[in-house]
Order: sequence, then C-alpha cells, then structure tokens
Amino acid sequence: MRSLRSCFAALCTVSLLIGFIFRFTLKELSIKVGGKLAAPTTTTWPKTTQLDEELDNLLKMTEWPLPPANTSLEFSTHPEKSIFFLLLPRSTYVVGEKLEVHVMAKDLKGRAKKYGGDYFHAKLHSPRLKAGVSGSVIDHRNGSYTASFILQWPGQTMVSIKLMHSSEAIAILHEKRITRPDKVFFKGYFMQNATVEVVECNFNLPGQDVCEYYDSRNEEKWVCQRPKTLPCDAYRDHSSGGNRKILSKEEYEFFSMSLIEQDLSSEVKSFNVLPHKDKVAEKGPCVSGLQNPIPSGFYYKDTWTSLVCSNQEFNISTKVAECLAGKMVYMFGDSTLRQWWEYLVKFVLTLKQIDLHVTHNPGPLLATDSEYNYIVQWRAHQKPLRMERTGIQELRYIASELDRLGARKGMVIVLTCWSHFLTYPIVIYVQRLRHIREAVIQLLERSPDTKILIKSANTGYKFDHGSDWLSYQLDTVMRAMFSMLPVSILDVWQMTSCHRFPENLHPQEIIIKNEVDLMLSFICPQ
Repeated sequence: MRSLRSCFAALCTVSLLIGFIFRFTLKELSIKVGGKLAAPTTTTWPKTTQLDEELDNLLKMTEWPLPPANTSLEFSTHPEKSIFFLLLPRSTYVVGEKLEVHVMAKDLKGRAKKYGGDYFHAKLHSPRLKAGVSGSVIDHRNGSYTASFILQWPGQTMVSIKLMHSSEAIAILHEKRITRPDKVFFKGYFMQNATVEVVECNFNLPGQDVCEYYDSRNEEKWVCQRPKTLPCDAYRDHSSGGNRKILSKEEYEFFSMSLIEQDLSSEVKSFNVLPHKDKVAEKGPCVSGLQNPIPSGFYYKDTWTSLVCSNQEFNISTKVAECLAGKMVYMFGDSTLRQWWEYLVKFVLTLKQIDLHVTHNPGPLLATDSEYNYIVQWRAHQKPLRMERTGIQELRYIASELDRLGARKGMVIVLTCWSHFLTYPIVIYVQRLRHIREAVIQLLERSPDTKILIKSANTGYKFDHGSDWLSYQLDTVMRAMFSMLPVSILDVWQMTSCHRFPENLHPQEIIIKNEVDLMLSFICPQ
C-alpha cells in the first residue's frame, strides 16, 4: 500500500489550502440572521495555484448554464408547453440498441427557449413489467436537449422526460446556496444544574456574540449564540431548528408544484422491444474500483440488474447472514443509510438490535448476530444534522471514527454524506469530504483488506430548500473526489430515479432491498 500513499500525497497537500478557503468563505458570507442580507454578498477566491487545482476543477465540474438576469416567470420553461419526440423513429427496436429523444424547452406562452440550463430526469420504463432505466441528457444550451437511452429489456417500453427545475429556478437555487447559508438553522441546548437555555447554532452566525467549537482534526468550526447565563461548555444537545423563508413572492412562483417535477407532454407512444439474439456478455464480480456507466443498471420485475458487475439477489435471510458472517460492518452517514441498517435488522432473523438507550433516528444503532458472529453498526455523521434532539457527544466526524479503527479482520465500511450539506456553499462539502478521503487512505494503508463502499446520493429530495439539482451537484463532487481510490461507489442515484414508484428521499422497501443486495454483492462477490 506504499504506492497508495504516494499516489495521493498531492491530494492530501491540497487540504491546507482548501481549509483556508473554507474559513475565508464563511467569513465573507455576511448574513444577517433572521433577516435579509445586510449587503450584497461576495465571495473572493484566491488566485489559482497548483495547491488549489483540485478545488478549482471541482467547482468547474459543477458549473451550470444560468439564464439571463431578471428573467420573469413568463419566460421560464413550462412543462406543459415543452415537448419531446423520438429522433430517427423506427418500427422495430432491439434490446441493446440506443434510443435518442429530442427535447424542446418552451416558455409559458409556447415560445421556444433560446438558452439551456433546465434540469431534466429521463427514463425508459414499463409499469406492466415493473421495469425502468435512466437516460442521460445533453444540454445544447440553445433550448434543446438530447436524451439518450440503452434499451435493456424485451417487451413494452415508454419514454418519460420530467422537468425537475427550469433554468430560472436553478438560478435562484444557485444564488441562495451561496448567499443564504442561514436558510436552515439548528438548536443548541445548554444545560447546567436546573438551568436550560436553547439557542441557535450553525457553521457561522456573522455579527453575533457566539460560542465557538473548533475541531482541529477536521478543521471545522461550529458556533452557537452565546447563552444569556450559561457558559459555553454547558453545550449538551443538538437538534434541528427550522427553515427560514428566504424566497420573495416573485421567486417563490418559480417553484410552484405545477412547474417542478412535472412530465413533459409528448405524442410518443409506448413501443415494443424485441429480444437481443446474441449472447449477453458475462459481467465480472463486484469488486473495488469499478466505474459506473450510464446506465449503471436497470429494473426488471422490480429487481435491479447491475451493468457494472454481476450482482446477486439475497432473497433468503440465511444467505445475508452467511455473507456477513465474521464481519464488522460500520455504517456512517445519514437517514438514507440508516434505512439499510433497518432493513437488515428487519429481514435477517438472527440479527438482533442492541438497545443503546438513544433516540432511534440520530442513533447510534447497533445490531449483532451471535449465531453467525457479525455486527452491523450505524452512526450519524457530525453536524450539520437535521434530526431529533441528541447529545453532542453522540455525533462524530466520519474521518475521526475511521481514525479509531485498527487493522481488524473482516471490516466493511459503508459511507454516505450529502443530504445535510445541500443548503451550504460547495466548498463546505469539499472540506468535509477531503478529511473523509484522507482517513480512508490511512485506513487502507494499515488495513488493506478493508472494504469501503460509498453510497451515492438519492433522488427525490422534496423538503424545503432541497432539490435534486443540489443533490446532483454534491454527488458529482463526491464521485470525483473518490474516483482514484480503491473503493466502491454504489450508484443509488440511478436506482432511485428510474423505479416505478415516485422518487422519494426515503424510498420504499423494495428499492431499499435492491440497494442492500447491491451492497452485499460487493461485500461477497461471486
């Protein structure tokens, strides 16, 4: 593993500058909590050098074509007016062939758009066959788009193009992500003797008298309003606080339910696909380092078939237990990963939860199987965390938790980190991932046999200030930052975007089952 350290020495060196940029950016975000901006917010970036080249590249990867300034709702992309049609339609299609669809964006009055930047979800699906596969969308930046698909199953198939957000709505999301990181806030509970004070907390509260809490290992600061009577070291618990209404009446109209996450109209009917006559090439086992193509897999009869590797179905409880026998599975992340832990405990008859006397949602949660000798643990990542009240000592940085793990036999690490960072500037997310990546590298050096699986973001983020576009931005950053490591990225993004059930941040059990089966396929490859 000596080569691993050499390969990533440059990446680790980047940490110092990114840490500086992180602190610098927070200082520049001059926000008046509970009100409007005190002054126009600007973020000044240092000149690009070799040290911040990675950060610069990540920011370029997330650049998005934005519409002309001050665009009114009348000129915003409208799903009922926009259309799509097949390019080079044919009477017969065969499994394995490519299908292309032309999308024309139009505004409220049916006028063709002249610029791009709209965000679409594209999929082929068959409700009767319980089948679905994601497509890729190319933005030609002139109001037209091309959606491409690979036909994956024989039988009935139909096309769905859904406008998630217009470019005009994305411009608002883009601006608010930078200028209003206070849009989501948290509560800090200070307790001493019989006195309790509840105050507001966040990454930064400019202009306020605050208590600062700095973690030198992860180079992150967290602040809370200074309590009126209690000292800063009386900080005991953390919980969600709430959301601020930051959109003007005019801005809010761009997020009307009739304009977001709506299917485009089309005269394209369902069509039949014939089986492929040639023998399908066999896929290799699910091992670390494999790349995720588009599509990375598809559903057929509600079962996910990976196009990355030869994934398995774990339909019997004992098969799951036999796969995990002798292993220590540590899960770190958010509630979308907690769903995996909950599924395993519910499905595997011999896996029993140990009551740690904590609130369930923030955890931590632990289950053991004495018959097959393994454990499965889930722990929430460190703040920001929108969950029920929990002790601050229970919230840990993923990087710090990985540092505590030695070279243990049969160790499996499953990570996810994204949904609670959507409302903040991307540089804050990069800061968190950078330290997780460093910890992963160090863990693999001392324990080369450890399997590390990283769960991608889910689609279906429907909460205030959330958006699949924001999730997509962070997911793009995550994949890039871990692309050179011998880890497995589980492409849950596509698994949640093309199923027959409506997209939901916390998907239904049949989707969770397929996600867990994919994870187990990487833990126990054929």
